[in-house]
Amino acid sequence: MNDIAIHIDSVSKAFGARPVLKDISFTVCNRQSVLLCGVNGAGKSTLINIISGLLQPDRGSVGLLGCNIDKYPQRAKCQLGVILHKPMVYPELTVTENLSFFANLYGVNKSRDRINELLEEVGIWPYRYDRAGILSHGLLQRLAIARALVHRPGILLADEPFAGLDIEACEHLISILNNFVDNSGAVFMTSHNTHIGLRCCSRAMVLNKAKLIFDADVDDIDADCFSKDFVSYAGGAG
Repeated sequence: MNDIAIHIDSVSKAFGARPVLKDISFTVCNRQSVLLCGVNGAGKSTLINIISGLLQPDRGSVGLLGCNIDKYPQRAKCQLGVILHKPMVYPELTVTENLSFFANLYGVNKSRDRINELLEEVGIWPYRYDRAGILSHGLLQRLAIARALVHRPGILLADEPFAGLDIEACEHLISILNNFVDNSGAVFMTSHNTHIGLRCCSRAMVLNKAKLIFDADVDDIDADCFSKDFVSYAGGAG
């Protein structure tokens, strides 16, 4: 069990009468990166939000590095770094001030060293004294990545992390994600850009109509066909 980063057991969720997730079960191990695909409305963001603790499932359980998120929510959430559609930073604070705030929130030791390390790693050192509110989308996304990594989590959740990024920024993010996995981390991400997603993931899943309908190693997938294929798996749902 020590090897298991994420353990999803029979998770279900509905909004009113509409089921969004039905009896979803899987595990993600350390040093593994998983791409979750599906058409709009398939339940991808809902699943990310449940794993992150932002939503409660109607049934089932979520374990993070052996810690049940319902029984020990704070311990479990400390294992997570989360990148969502919004950067979750304070626009009136500078880049460095934002990272200092989150480092203090998580009780990071030697936070100044950690912040400087991340500023270099994500490529925003030259902008460290700029307010977050004036950054371009690409730079803001890099700040969001640094914010997610500041407390050295074991698991990184990313919902559409490549959205709106140019080619250079995408390549830089791929490098960061691969480095995270190489250092024993686990990544669980969604992306509509399956070609890029498959480049930084070792496994791919497809959600459709509230169910997990496909789960395979990337080595067994033809990347050129997968984008078209997963819509076929999903029955062309809109």
